[in-house]
Amino acid sequence: MESQNGGGVSVSVFPTFQHMTTESKSETGGVHEDGDKTKRAEGKVEIPLVERSFMGKAIAFFFSEFFATFILVFLGCMGCVSISGEPIPHSQISFTFGLAVLISVTCFAHLSGSHLNPIVTVAAVIVGHTPIAISPVYILGQMFGAIGGFGALMMSTPSHLMGNDKMINDSVLGSVKVPGVCSPGINAGLTVFQGFCVEFITSAILAWVCCAVWDRKNNDKHDSVAVRFGLTIVALAMAAGAYTGANMNPARSFAPALFNGDWSNHWVYWVAPTLGAIVAAVFYRFVFQTSTPKDDQPEAIPLR
Repeated sequence: MESQNGGGVSVSVFPTFQHMTTESKSETGGVHEDGDKTKRAEGKVEIPLVERSFMGKAIAFFFSEFFATFILVFLGCMGCVSISGEPIPHSQISFTFGLAVLISVTCFAHLSGSHLNPIVTVAAVIVGHTPIAISPVYILGQMFGAIGGFGALMMSTPSHLMGNDKMINDSVLGSVKVPGVCSPGINAGLTVFQGFCVEFITSAILAWVCCAVWDRKNNDKHDSVAVRFGLTIVALAMAAGAYTGANMNPARSFAPALFNGDWSNHWVYWVAPTLGAIVAAVFYRFVFQTSTPKDDQPEAIPLR
């Protein structure tokens, strides 16, 4: 089956065994051999390594995405809680989410790619970076991780600080519930269509950043990926946060809405980001993406 560079997907139906061997000469100058059994002998240690089956890899990917998204939602939404009662600067919230992404990518990118977001997984499938067969595992991990992260925040924070019981009086609608902490919501000064456009465009930009990082032409430019993704989220959140919250992530939107009971225009936070990612990824694949570049020719006489 297909393999995933960066995300580490390499599917094998049955587990296989490999041996990592460390050899050293004994006093007599020889090396001991002992079949397939793990055995420590003078001068040689054999360690059996188990290659995980498809199910084993799927479990690893699920928990990698679960904990990566857990960190994003727990830390990011915690940054939205006003313990002192004073308004939290928008820039602080933006940096909190960006740095939470940086932490998650640093911890789990080498395990599953640390998508953190269903629209990132959709984009990865479109450009051929992630096999479609494993994508439901990613999305389930992200959804449960987001729910777990926000649930942990609810347990760690006094209920009156989460904003679930606040009401305001509207001259037309009467008593109206104030959205809880981190719940998605379009700015009252915008129409639903304008909010849709903002989520669509910002999500497309995020998908393009992902596609560029995955591009084979950038295989030698991965040292600062966590920083790049973190700063991308900071920039998008600082620009669009006042408009729609700059969620760009159905999993991150769903968890607060579920706990806070805030479903107003919730469909926008699923449809707009998903469509934005699809359009951006399709465009990137058929306009920008090329075949694997040829490796540099090796030296005729390797330098020592």
